[in-house]
Amino acid sequence: MNHPWIPAIVAALACACSSEGGGPALSHLLVPQHPFLAPNGRSNMHNDAYMSDSYEIAGPARLDATATVKSYAAGVNTCATVVFDETGRVITTGAEMLSFSIRLIDPLTLESLADYPLPPRDPSDPLFPYDDTSGATYFVLDHAGRVILADAENAVQLLRFDDARSAFELVARFDLRPALAPRTPPSRDHLQMAIPDWSGKYLWFTTRYGRVGTLDPSSGSFRTIDLDGEEIENSFAVGEDGAYIVTDHALYRFSAAADGTPVADWRTEYDRGSRVKPGQFNQGSGTTPHLFDEFVAIADNAEPQMNVLFLRRPDGTTACSVPVFPAGRSGTENALPGFARRGPHGLEYTVFADNNYGIDRSHIQLEGRSWLDHEGGMARIDMRPDGNGSWICEVVWHSPEKSSGVLPKLSLKNGLLYIYTYEHRADAEYDFFLTALDGNSGKRRLRIPTGTGLEAANFGSPMAIGPDGAAYLGTLGGLLRVHDE
Repeated sequence: MNHPWIPAIVAALACACSSEGGGPALSHLLVPQHPFLAPNGRSNMHNDAYMSDSYEIAGPARLDATATVKSYAAGVNTCATVVFDETGRVITTGAEMLSFSIRLIDPLTLESLADYPLPPRDPSDPLFPYDDTSGATYFVLDHAGRVILADAENAVQLLRFDDARSAFELVARFDLRPALAPRTPPSRDHLQMAIPDWSGKYLWFTTRYGRVGTLDPSSGSFRTIDLDGEEIENSFAVGEDGAYIVTDHALYRFSAAADGTPVADWRTEYDRGSRVKPGQFNQGSGTTPHLFDEFVAIADNAEPQMNVLFLRRPDGTTACSVPVFPAGRSGTENALPGFARRGPHGLEYTVFADNNYGIDRSHIQLEGRSWLDHEGGMARIDMRPDGNGSWICEVVWHSPEKSSGVLPKLSLKNGLLYIYTYEHRADAEYDFFLTALDGNSGKRRLRIPTGTGLEAANFGSPMAIGPDGAAYLGTLGGLLRVHDE
């Protein structure tokens, strides 16, 4: 695969200069900008179309950083996806047990500026609430500042914030109920998410129970393909060459035929293990595909250890893989933040993995919370050429830090990997911390207390670093902001 952006950015941007705080910047290549999404770092929960979970800006780096939580409702309320509009304001999914909304928030005061109600999820569904990732948990911000979401009524909505009216307005709505896979009640299929392709012609979308489709917003027409009962519970990546979607059986690359019908360019099965591991949504990969230049990275669900896999984008063949975390106690439901860089023998690739084995999401509000049997641990995995035409994968470091299940984020500018950790107290409650690890060594560089108890807890929402350098995270008590004084 020939990407013309590689030589220019290697020359101009592969640096290891010092940053303002934290540690040295990580030498890296820029992620290409999707022409129909908001700028990288602002467009979706995984930052960009390649789903890199990495930022060009520095996050908090001072031990005296301030942590503030703002609540938006009585009782449990949280913010799922967090993105930022062109002025730096927060756009997020406001979530209570049944109520969902799209909310605009002032990044400094955390005050709600506007709220757009969304259809509630169905409490009779067997996936509700802890295994259900539908209803606008995932959404993207496009190049025109519009929110593109899949709601709980299985429609794709396009929303725009009107500054003159200080309110969100509906631009378009497409009913995709006919695209769903048939299910036996009370089970039902869910529209998961939608993302523009690189031509701007179609929106790719997925459903929980194995439908992949394209939607033509100009006509409202759509085309689908059925993956024969495979489940899709993760978000997906969109590259110049197609949509990369991981199911509970395989990784696919899809392209669109002339009429928009999805075509599987290739399908690569991975080791899905023998069970739904504690901490997993289903028996399969918990990762969103992470694209690099010629590769795509995922984790499998193998026993006795899960593996991190690097596959070739042109044909889906495996370049290399490596087992991660303790035998019998390994698994992840998080994407793999990472980056590409120039090495002595060519381009090299790094991802970071979070061990979620043992997390019980359904116990979050009960005594002992979700982490009594959590194995924990973070790891850095590198893939590099061996100089003889093959590839070497290795675990560079392992950290015993226990992330609560929050999607980690990497700052390429200060070299810090941000995670959300916890400590079990003597009174059986938990203290929570924004923790940062050195991306090169894995050593802890930062640990900022953020609160105690359910209000400060989180069991899987993504972290985000804003244009202001603050870290934002939805907790069960609202929205957390951590910023340097």
